Amino acid sequence: MLDNLTHHHLQRLRTATTGRVGRGQLSKWITENTRLNGKPYNFKTHWYQERLINDESQEIVVVKPAQIGVSEMSLRWILALVMTTPDVMRVGYTFPTYTAATSFARTRFANIIEGCAAAKAAMNTSDIDTVDLKTFGENREIHFKGAAVGNAAISTTLDMLVNDELSFSDPDVISTLRSRVQASKYKWRIAFSTPTFPGDAITTEMQNSRRHMLMCKCDKCNHTFYPNFWRDVKVPGYDRDLAEITKDNLHRIRWQEATLLCPACGRAPNLHREHREWVVENPDENHAVTGFKLSPFDLPAVVTPVELVKGIANYGNKTLFQQFALGEPAQDAESGFTEEDLESMGVQIAQSPFTHHFLGVDVGLYSHFMVGGVDWEGKLGVVHAERVHLSRFRERFAALVAEYRCVSQVMDMQPYSDLVMSLSEDYPSLYAGMFVTRQGLDLYEVKVKEEDLEKAQLNIRQVALNRGALLDKLLAEARSGRIWIRKNQEWETIKTHLQDLKRAKATLRTTGEFQSIWQKSSKGQDHMAFALLYLYVAAQLRGLVGGGMPIVPGLSTMRLRGGV
Repeated sequence: MLDNLTHHHLQRLRTATTGRVGRGQLSKWITENTRLNGKPYNFKTHWYQERLINDESQEIVVVKPAQIGVSEMSLRWILALVMTTPDVMRVGYTFPTYTAATSFARTRFANIIEGCAAAKAAMNTSDIDTVDLKTFGENREIHFKGAAVGNAAISTTLDMLVNDELSFSDPDVISTLRSRVQASKYKWRIAFSTPTFPGDAITTEMQNSRRHMLMCKCDKCNHTFYPNFWRDVKVPGYDRDLAEITKDNLHRIRWQEATLLCPACGRAPNLHREHREWVVENPDENHAVTGFKLSPFDLPAVVTPVELVKGIANYGNKTLFQQFALGEPAQDAESGFTEEDLESMGVQIAQSPFTHHFLGVDVGLYSHFMVGGVDWEGKLGVVHAERVHLSRFRERFAALVAEYRCVSQVMDMQPYSDLVMSLSEDYPSLYAGMFVTRQGLDLYEVKVKEEDLEKAQLNIRQVALNRGALLDKLLAEARSGRIWIRKNQEWETIKTHLQDLKRAKATLRTTGEFQSIWQKSSKGQDHMAFALLYLYVAAQLRGLVGGGMPIVPGLSTMRLRGGV
């Protein structure tokens, strides 16, 4: 009998010599080598996946509804690529948070490996098998990472990057991660996501791709159409807008008889594979990226019109239903600042009514400054805003602090951390803001380290910011009339930047609850919005700098809880 070392060596040789297939045959490798619930994996109910998996494009983007099996598919997809690509294949797989990434690797991906004899044979005692890194022999790696601010970056060169739920990931982190594939000869990239608002990350990428859609040819009249929930799904005896269905009236309609009808003949078409065809929506456009638009009607054996109609009532919100159940971008008043919100915030005043002020700064090549004060009712008023080139930053910072008697200041720590550290030595009421990934309603946490020359420790004042909760708070405060902004030469810019940020709802994989995630559009013009956020936090810190809370030697922390 062979010893274990020889056995593993022969298995790895066998995998290396017989496991290689072209990208156009990956679905075959998956059905032959992976299992689900103890049985060979198949595409019987999720047959749309074969077209995606076998596509050989360098870049692929997918817009999808939630819960249609794309994440499960992608894990098998990357495993097949790692196992069959000659020589080197290093894959980076990202989720919106590190917790979600490692949870997925620990559960779903671990089960896939356990059911794949080829993958297990490729691993030996020298391979790494942790929650965030899996190796399958030399130069065959899969890294699982979070794509949120504060998550550790992937330091190695990648051959392929997969972004799961792109629209819920931090765009700056995604940009950094994408640089990791530039040195590879492959430079493969896959991005997929449930969409949020029009113009978000995934819908923008889809717009700039050759867009494939699964058309249906009606088996009754031969009419070809793309199934549309709002147009084609009918409930007998119900002639009102489907969006008006709620938990309160669902029992009054015949929702159990909901059916999708052909828009041409009015009869129920067969939506299964033999009557479907992938069609390129924009064949005359020469895009480098291949896009796939998925719909719940691409899984007719799994998702039925009955379940979708019932889903409207369960979501209780048309926007969320359209995003998560239908895979279509949507927004409403809860998606962010509206034109009406901003007009109600804007005021005309000759000068500031405050004697003391606060300063918030969004730092960049062009930094955005906001100065404001708080009245006796606790309402925040913005009295000045301006944009400043980096070359004049120190000059304008000093001038504004002096002119408006700014008693506390908050500016973001990145991308010029040396700038904020240097200014901290001259301004004892300046705090460096840093976004952190955090669940719950804690708005921020202040940390102060006093100078200790013996330990080579500088005086550092930081404030960890719960990005989503703070933006929720700003919107709520604005709508309750507790934030106003003086109209000056930057007013139109302020309005544009506040409206560029949109709020999405993402299901947390660990709790199943909804958490707000705010994203900027592809234009990325949100600087004044974050200057306002930093100003709001600076105003909340007035007790710290005004003697309301002494800072003791060493490390001092303070938390403020707030809700929307």
